[in-house]
Amino acid sequence: MRLHHLIPIILMIFVALGMARPKTILVVTIFSLSMIYGFHVGGRIRWSERPLPVREDYIVSAFWLSLLIVLLQLLMLRQVPLLDPSIRTQLNPRLTALTYFLGMPLSVYLFLRGRRYALLYPFVVSLYAYRTPVLVSLIALGAAYYEEKGLDRRTLLVGVLAALLFLLLNSFRNIGLGDLLTRVVATTSVLDVIVWRCSPFGFYHGVLQWAGVRSYFLGGYSPRMLISKYLLIRDVTTTATLIGGIYLDFGLLGALELFLLGFYYEVLGRAKDYFTRAIYYSTLAYGIVGVETGILDLPVYALFLLGSCLILRGLITVDVKVKRLG
Repeated sequence: MRLHHLIPIILMIFVALGMARPKTILVVTIFSLSMIYGFHVGGRIRWSERPLPVREDYIVSAFWLSLLIVLLQLLMLRQVPLLDPSIRTQLNPRLTALTYFLGMPLSVYLFLRGRRYALLYPFVVSLYAYRTPVLVSLIALGAAYYEEKGLDRRTLLVGVLAALLFLLLNSFRNIGLGDLLTRVVATTSVLDVIVWRCSPFGFYHGVLQWAGVRSYFLGGYSPRMLISKYLLIRDVTTTATLIGGIYLDFGLLGALELFLLGFYYEVLGRAKDYFTRAIYYSTLAYGIVGVETGILDLPVYALFLLGSCLILRGLITVDVKVKRLG
């Protein structure tokens, strides 16, 4: 079983721990089965990998640039958000997004190539005081190490250090195990309300997910603010699991997105090229964390788009070969 096969399982466990209503569990089951069917179709399709011609010296430069952006923002603020999380709202969202878009996949790529300095990324990005990018980075690096190297003592040591880093970050946020369980229940409750109130044909009809792009460039409501607006909640963002935003957009038709997501993971997971695998592990980590947070941000969209382009290049290559043989 590949690691991406865990996503629908984690989703079902998440809503079960959150004590979801029967109707919500039924909807989540439909979406999860749709994703599993995507795995099945993706595993049967012919795909010939066609890597992008990327130069490693450019990748190394872009990686260090992503870290410099973090330090630049700290200099602009003259404070460290990790020590005072209240000031993180003053971070430039465009620069922050660029940090995530460059740093995440490139750190994984360099890690796969044996460059140990790639492990600096989760430590440096933790200075932003956002848990999600740190957790995503640790999952991506851990998944890459597990699938490429296997489990050994060194892996366990890396895992322990990563866990300590995450606990350290949580200590600044004053979040304990009980609070995390409360968050699971709260997020599931949001999904309960969405499934109960929203039409099976959706409400926003694509506006919510598109807001993940528009808000970065034009401002306005972010996707999670639109979820709050639908729930009549003011001045805070709201997460609604992996399928909450999709259901608000398209209702049950949103199960098609989970099918495409499953297809994406199954095809891209067969890649051998280091850069393509870095994109796979990065988007895999976002998918796992997205079980709670959803996939609703521009940097994540951009990584999935890049991965989809790599899949399309391979499909076109197969099609051309078949025509030539014919």
